[in-house]
Amino acid sequence: KAARLCRGRRQAFRGGRRRARPGCCAARPRRGRKNVVEQSGTDTRAGDGFARGEHGEASQQMPLLERLVQALDALTDGLIERSVEAKLILLSVLAGEHILFVGPPGTAKSLLARRLAKISKGMFFERLLTRFSVPEELFGPLSLKELENDRLTRKVAGYLPDAVVAFLDEVFKANSSILNSLLTLLNDRAFDNGDARISVPLLCVVAASNQFPEDDGLDALYDRFLVRRFVPCVSDSGVASLLRAALDVTPSRPSKR
Repeated sequence: KAARLCRGRRQAFRGGRRRARPGCCAARPRRGRKNVVEQSGTDTRAGDGFARGEHGEASQQMPLLERLVQALDALTDGLIERSVEAKLILLSVLAGEHILFVGPPGTAKSLLARRLAKISKGMFFERLLTRFSVPEELFGPLSLKELENDRLTRKVAGYLPDAVVAFLDEVFKANSSILNSLLTLLNDRAFDNGDARISVPLLCVVAASNQFPEDDGLDALYDRFLVRRFVPCVSDSGVASLLRAALDVTPSRPSKR
């Protein structure tokens, strides 16, 4: 009997495949085999749907790329030599970081931030900081009702803790009372409002300055901006394109007859 069994196995292997014999262990169904087959069948159907774009991951791959291209076009519309800055802004948003622009005035730093807020469809907050700026200008005034209850709570609606995109001009000129609260807001996306710490919907802060910080006490704030870019003026070769773009967007005046 053993010889016949071995001879049958040799014949099966010679034929190119192993045939299952009655009573042989190869023909017995393994435990969990049905589950594996069903799971593999489910994965196959999911793969087909992924290729057709019926599932979330497939439907978001190409639309995300298209949205990024449209966002880049919206950021650079009518601007000359600002494609790198626009790409860095989108990179900062995708990475969840903040960006710092250093350069002379009139180089479209604030304009890029406003367009980013328009694209994100969120609240935009903009403020020019000086050494005389007070925390109420950024974080909101104190609530008088809460003061009656001996609580120092700010009304943050419409201010930086309520913004999605913010533009802070001359950020390194702020005083220490603003910088201390700004560090936590930039790093942890949180704001200490009285005795409570609230989460902020901040997507990205676009900061600008005409020069790099020279004070060592500003290193902590400088490190919060992982993406940094020096924004130069339009080059001599791009002046002609800038003039043509300005003439194209200028509305024509009606002729007087």
